Amino acid sequence: MQVVVAGASGFIGQRLVREALAQGHDVFALMRVDCSATIDWEPDSAGSLTTLPWGADPEVLEQGFSLPRGAWVINAAGLRRERPGLDPDKVHETICNTVVELAEALEASRLVHLGPLQGRHGDAFSRGKALMERRVQESKVPWSIVRSAPVYGPGDELLDGIGVWMASSPLLPRFLEAVPLQPLWVGDLATGLLRSREGVQEVGGERILWGELLEKCAEAAGKRLMGPVLPESTILRFARTFGHRSLFTDLVPFTEAGVLRHSHGYEVAQNDLPGMLGGPPRSLEDYLRAEWPYRYKK
Repeated sequence: MQVVVAGASGFIGQRLVREALAQGHDVFALMRVDCSATIDWEPDSAGSLTTLPWGADPEVLEQGFSLPRGAWVINAAGLRRERPGLDPDKVHETICNTVVELAEALEASRLVHLGPLQGRHGDAFSRGKALMERRVQESKVPWSIVRSAPVYGPGDELLDGIGVWMASSPLLPRFLEAVPLQPLWVGDLATGLLRSREGVQEVGGERILWGELLEKCAEAAGKRLMGPVLPESTILRFARTFGHRSLFTDLVPFTEAGVLRHSHGYEVAQNDLPGMLGGPPRSLEDYLRAEWPYRYKK
């Protein structure tokens, strides 16, 4: 199979490229034309890798890089959080238009769009993500939308952010502890994207509360959580004061809109991931015990 990946140099995109190559697919990776965009992959993979300039005209990509018609086009690009000076509506609209136009020009056999679980939030970030989904659904090719719970894995900004804090300080501010989550291992998400079906699918891992996640990380690191439990009102005051600075993970951006959005949690009503994987997703405990770089080593 031929697979075109947008957002190939990102946390999820890189894992998606590696998984597709390992399965023997021919991968065409859309990359930003700057020195900061790289892909970490195994040269002896069964598939082949071709890098393409992001934003180039679809006709140029097809003719100049022999981009195949009928390929799968997977969009893993987009803002993960609000960023100063960027309008999420405009950024997401530009990204999605670029990917959809390419998929239509290639007469893609499937356009797969990765997005977050959607809630009833009126903030700009959520509006931009919803706009991307509408654009995909209006496209002229078969489409899939995969809505994902927060993702973790090597090099992430979720569990690794917690690990960095634990390694540098025994004190860890605790907040939104009752927020429900279904964190998902990045490898399972990559596999799921390559096996997505037409229509909308929601994916996540095991059910857990944010406070329980912190406790499991502390246990894996051989530490004991210490620090104040901050009420949501205090977090909101900090967010209004410090604006767009991140608190310490990608899960809770340090903006008022981000705190309110994440306080509702990320739960999957009907989890499609086990069917896509052919089995249960990887457990959080297994990852923390086996691969998490901040785990306690006796």
